[in-house]
Amino acid sequence: MVGGALIVTQLVSTAPDRAPVVSPEAPATSNSLAATRAQNSPMVAVDPADDRFVALANRIDAPVFGCSLQISGDSGASWIGAEPVPELPAGAEKCYSPEIVFDRDGRLYYLFVGLAGPGNSPTGVYLTTSDDRARSFSTPRRLLGPGNYQVRLAIDRDRGSRGRLYLVWLQTAVPPPTGGLPPTDNPIVAAYSDDGGETLSEPVRVSDPERPRVVGPSAVVAPDGTLHVSYFDLADDIRDYQGLPGPPFEGEWAILATSSTDRGRTFGSSVVVDDEVRPRDRVILIFTMPPPALGVSHDGRLHVAWEDAREGDSDVLLRSSSDGGRTWAGPLRLNDDPAGNGATQYLPHLGVAPDGRVDVIFYDRRRDPDDLFNDTYYTYSTDGGHSFAANVRLTDEGGTSRSGQRYLIPSSRKRNDIGSRLAVSSGDDRTIAAWADTRNAAISPYQDVFTAVIDHDEGASTLLASTGTGLVLAGIAGAGLVIRFRRRRTSSADQVEP
Repeated sequence: MVGGALIVTQLVSTAPDRAPVVSPEAPATSNSLAATRAQNSPMVAVDPADDRFVALANRIDAPVFGCSLQISGDSGASWIGAEPVPELPAGAEKCYSPEIVFDRDGRLYYLFVGLAGPGNSPTGVYLTTSDDRARSFSTPRRLLGPGNYQVRLAIDRDRGSRGRLYLVWLQTAVPPPTGGLPPTDNPIVAAYSDDGGETLSEPVRVSDPERPRVVGPSAVVAPDGTLHVSYFDLADDIRDYQGLPGPPFEGEWAILATSSTDRGRTFGSSVVVDDEVRPRDRVILIFTMPPPALGVSHDGRLHVAWEDAREGDSDVLLRSSSDGGRTWAGPLRLNDDPAGNGATQYLPHLGVAPDGRVDVIFYDRRRDPDDLFNDTYYTYSTDGGHSFAANVRLTDEGGTSRSGQRYLIPSSRKRNDIGSRLAVSSGDDRTIAAWADTRNAAISPYQDVFTAVIDHDEGASTLLASTGTGLVLAGIAGAGLVIRFRRRRTSSADQVEP
């Protein structure tokens, strides 16, 4: 009976709607109340040479701009701090907005923007590397000069001895005004390096020339080496693009996607993913505007997620492409609370596991009738993005959305910057999620980075099944022995009784 129960348990647990096991969330960054740092915008990378080693980079917005690195040797269960930039490069006074990737041999690349001056103007984009699991880092090398923003880092691990590093960013022709981009053509461009960042190719244009207000690039490399980029086109939204005063934009933005099939040398014309994107509010700061979330599966299927207020309140929407970005299906609404209930869902991030599972996390205020406190929710798809599982709450305690950096510019309107992204690292057996958490925010702008590990491994279920099968077989054998014994006793009794 016990064995049968275990087998039934296993069969139920491996049904298609089986919920994954979520570990209790825990802080990755120091959460001392004596250090009121605004730590947000995490990025998580797993070492392909040893998936127990995980790196998490995040930016710091207060009390001064900075950047950080945490490392884990137990697959994200616990974290310790590391120092990737013990000494800033000449001309840079602050480290900001880091990006990280691993190459196939486990070298960790840490990219950051240098800032200087009272206006925190970029002095350049720098790269440092570690070959000893973040114990030490190389002297930072400058890859780009000033005037470059929203820099993204991606890697094709199968190209060259070290893999091909890609940089995708927003390039300005003239110095921007305070709080906004200049009213000139500021394209999204890309370049690559085949020697671990020692040299960089000449930048090529990614965004279409007829779209002058593009922002927020995302970049991902497909298994076949195709480099995919998505970005926002703000259309006629001059106020947000230039950081001018005024109410939220009442028109619509577009999300575009383009690809390079020759490994970053050229890009095709951009394809519209969605051209009915409705912003929820003003962009707090155009330089840190969240990009569309972009992911690609092993078969080349693309997924883009974003927040959208087209139905009145803000929802998380997703579109997918099965033909390399030429056409897009959807959109799907990923948050499963009642539509139009006034709850805000925003800042989605997605990852795609090697087996094709699509993981998405996002901030969600459905539990707060005042629409103020954030929880972090998770959902996933095992059918290529056609449908998604019921939402799972990762946080056992909400945090205020009103803790974070404030900027003295018209577009901010005394609003707090919660960060530019959440983080998801998707493996076949586990998902590592990270987000900015404010549960310990006694005062603004305090923020921690919290993480949770979502277990998809069916090893425990397999163990239950095998144990159950063993118990059933043992039970059958035991029952057979009992029956034989009782038969023998009955036969003996028949021989002695009259």
